[in-house]
Amino acid sequence: MTGTGKKSAARRARREAALKRTRRRRFLILSVVGLGITAVIAFALTRPTPEELVNVETFGDMGGGHLAAGSTPPEYNSSPATSGRHSPSAAQCGIYASEVPDSIQVHNLEHGTVIIQYLPDLPETEVASLRGYALSKPGHILVAPRTDLSDAVVVTSWRRMLRLDSVDLDTIDVYYDSFVRTAPEVGVPCVFAVDESA
Repeated sequence: MTGTGKKSAARRARREAALKRTRRRRFLILSVVGLGITAVIAFALTRPTPEELVNVETFGDMGGGHLAAGSTPPEYNSSPATSGRHSPSAAQCGIYASEVPDSIQVHNLEHGTVIIQYLPDLPETEVASLRGYALSKPGHILVAPRTDLSDAVVVTSWRRMLRLDSVDLDTIDVYYDSFVRTAPEVGVPCVFAVDESA
């Protein structure tokens, strides 16, 4: 072998060694990334339900779709309603001084809104804390009184409901963070636009 041939073979050997190191590094990096992604997915699928959400009820999906003008809303499978055919118009998000009908609420729920309803005889300090909480959110929240509740406070989202004996803002916040914008039509904005608390 000539001197040029030896140099060429040495260069080839160095290139092959560098290529092997690059492949090994790439394999290690991709393996670590793959393991990391697998770990995140496994955690997300197996993480325990937060303590605040153990009493959340889930109802069967009654579907969606708009009611024809003048037609009667269906018999919903929960009260307050959590899914089903509904009014063609949703309520603006915010704070209401009077009840919002189920057929309108369901349209809001379909857009990913979380609705907090309370008995009208709830102490004013608790009502004020619900209003303050709603004002702290950028949107997709609606607060209103409701006379036919079986509990002091009921929080709903699409197909889900949480009943509370009193205002518990920590639990409501976990619920909001877990279920806001988790509905069939989540791309529809619902900015805070109504404040009837004054």
